[in-house]
Amino acid sequence: MITADTNVLVYVSDDAAPLKQRVAVQVMRRLSERRQPIGLQVVGELQNVLRRKLGHAPAVAATAARDVLQSFDVFPPTETAADEALTLMAAGRLSYWDALLVVSAGEAGVSTVLSEDMQDGARFGGVEIINPFAADGLSARARKVLEL
Repeated sequence: MITADTNVLVYVSDDAAPLKQRVAVQVMRRLSERRQPIGLQVVGELQNVLRRKLGHAPAVAATAARDVLQSFDVFPPTETAADEALTLMAAGRLSYWDALLVVSAGEAGVSTVLSEDMQDGARFGGVEIINPFAADGLSARARKVLEL
């Protein structure tokens, strides 16, 4: 299974980055077609970033987050995932929120997290990070995993 980090979903709404926006739309469409899950924390982070960084009105940000909830199955973080995320964060390997997503994804059976924010090719347990963005569009590694 494959999931996307918050940054991919944010680019869907980011008109200031048209190339990344096109890639993000393509990625999210493919994840939806393949019925891939999204981390529940990503839904909360999405509305927060849309409001605070992109300046969207709270109602607009809430609608975008609800659209994700309606379009995708979600996996929640568990207490065990939170504890493991704290360990990864304390070791300096990831931020707490990135670690929580990676660990929660692994618990949900996800093997790939598409993210611009974590190191491309990094592995955490059975979860690999792939940056979907390349200078000219969708990265070759993302294209392969998404079967495009």
